[in-house]
Amino acid sequence: MLFEILSSLVAGGIAATTYFKQHGTGDDKTKIERIAANAGLVSKDGKQIRIYRRMKGDGFTEYVFQIPLGLSFADFEKKKHVFEDGLNIKRSTLDISLADLKSITLRSNPIPQIKSLLQNKRKQNKEIEMSFDGMLKIRVYERTMPELLPFDEAMLSKCQGWEIPIGVSRSGFVTHDFDTIPHMIVAGATRKGKSAFLKLLVASLIARRSDDVRFTILDLKGGLAFVKFKDARQVVTVAKNAWEALEALRAVRDEMNRRLEHFLGAGIEDVKSAGVKERHFIIVDEAAQIASAGETDKEIKRIKVECEHILSEIARVAGALGYRLIFCTQYATADTLPRQIKQNADAKLCFRLQTEVASQVVLGEGETDAAHLPLIPGRSVYMTDRKNIVQCAYVTNDDINRLIGPHINIRPRKEEKKIEKSNREGTASRSYSLIISET
Repeated sequence: MLFEILSSLVAGGIAATTYFKQHGTGDDKTKIERIAANAGLVSKDGKQIRIYRRMKGDGFTEYVFQIPLGLSFADFEKKKHVFEDGLNIKRSTLDISLADLKSITLRSNPIPQIKSLLQNKRKQNKEIEMSFDGMLKIRVYERTMPELLPFDEAMLSKCQGWEIPIGVSRSGFVTHDFDTIPHMIVAGATRKGKSAFLKLLVASLIARRSDDVRFTILDLKGGLAFVKFKDARQVVTVAKNAWEALEALRAVRDEMNRRLEHFLGAGIEDVKSAGVKERHFIIVDEAAQIASAGETDKEIKRIKVECEHILSEIARVAGALGYRLIFCTQYATADTLPRQIKQNADAKLCFRLQTEVASQVVLGEGETDAAHLPLIPGRSVYMTDRKNIVQCAYVTNDDINRLIGPHINIRPRKEEKKIEKSNREGTASRSYSLIISET
């Protein structure tokens, strides 16, 4: 009896090994080495990467390689998508645990059981992360990141100060602190998650810092994306075109200059030293609509040039004064992302972009990750002093209504008509008086 069991176990093991080699994961170390060679990641004298260590972690295997002299980590990082595609050359890998194998009984032929297990098991694509600390580290994950991360109000309780929830990375929950890094660039192609993130940002700050936050929103795609927020008492204005944008930005600049003069006169270094609790967020979505390059109408070009100038000034000097710029675009080019703004926005959240060039415009030279993100809404590259792949939290309309509902202030119809008339006539009757509280 014992002999029969052992014989079946050996036969089953051989069969499983054979089947896995034909249909399953294969040897990732060997694949990585072959991919590197085929991708031209070989030194001039023909030396290839050499395995130094392999380590099994929680849900991943980490391979540590020595890079040949003459090659850099950047050379490998640029080919990250090539490695990821190569490791998935069988189209999918199979998530097989020890418990799954234990479920195979030896009383009957194990081969049909193995085939059934492999056919019925949920298939997953492998994902990798690369890092460098003198050695090339490639982590191959057994499980993919979630494709949808529903917003949960418990996320807000994990935030402190001027933090907002972003989502989850491989290493855990991710937040962004706007008092540490005041300005952010957000980019991404249509329907990849940019607008959803902006709604999450506004709703989170209204819910968490309702008495201290204000918004000037330039929704240059017609105003529909932020229509739910226009009556929130924290929202100063939602500008829908270049003319309204200029009016709103001039008001911000005037207030900013008054605050700067006050700080200089009082010898105050920044908003924290002054004890000012309020933060004013200026959100620009879509930046291409106020890009002056290529504009042929002289008057409109003048308006757009002034908008660009004010936004660059906010990026340069307004962080210390309590102003936060969120600059967003679908079309990442040198024209739509001014150099002054890019240099002073130390946080980037970049969803899927169509080209490697666009990814480099947003993230920096050699940074092509945003062009190779999976086609999953909400998947993004979050970059500050380090880079993470993040699945952003998705906030629904019901979530937004619940978070901002107590702060909605519906204007009387007479006031709405007066504002509409003022906009049509181009007068200055719309008020943008901004109160500066120094207590």
